[in-house]
Amino acid sequence: MSDELESGREMEGEELAFCNASGRLMVKSLDMERSFAEAVDDFRRLEAEFVVRGCDTDFHVLETRRRIAEMILTLAEVKHPPLEVCREAWKDMVRLGFSNREREYTMTWFYAECCRYDETPEEGLALLEPLVAELERGLEEARATQSDTDFFEYHLEPLRKLRDELLAQQRGEQIPGKTTRRIDEARRSTPDDD
Repeated sequence: MSDELESGREMEGEELAFCNASGRLMVKSLDMERSFAEAVDDFRRLEAEFVVRGCDTDFHVLETRRRIAEMILTLAEVKHPPLEVCREAWKDMVRLGFSNREREYTMTWFYAECCRYDETPEEGLALLEPLVAELERGLEEARATQSDTDFFEYHLEPLRKLRDELLAQQRGEQIPGKTTRRIDEARRSTPDDD
C-alpha cells in the first residue's frame, strides 16, 4: 500500500479494497456536517478491520497504519480541530514514520499548516526550515550534476510559501487571504449586519 501507483504496480485484492474503502471514507469525512472526531472513529475502525483482514506481514500492518495516520492528519488540516488534537495526529504520524521523503514533506506541510492556522509559527517553522534547507541542498546538487530538478522544485514551492507565511505571522503580520482560528472565531461571534 505504500507507493503502488507511483511504482506502476497495480493494486489488487485487499490493497485495492483498502484503497477504495479509505477513499470513500475520506469523501464522507470531508462533509461539513461530519465532525473530525466522527471521522477519526471511522478511520480507526477501518484500520482495525484491514489490519486483521488484509495484512499478511508486519510491513503491511505498518503501511496500513501509516495510510490511516496520513488521512487523519489530512483531515486535521482541513477540519481544524484544536491544535492539541492536530499535534497528537502529527505525533502518531512521526511515531509510525514516513514511507518515503515525499510523504514526509507532504505530511509536514499539512501539520505546519495546522500550526499556521492556530498561530503557532515557531512550532511550524521548527519542522519546515530543516526540510526546506534539505530540499534546497538537493536542488543545488541536482543542478550541479545536471540531474532532474522537478522533485525538489515541486516540493520547495509550497513549503517555502508556508515558511514565509509563518515568518510573517511570527512578525505579527496578517497574511492576506489566510484565515486563522482567532479570525474564524471572531467571525462566528460577530452577529451578521443583515
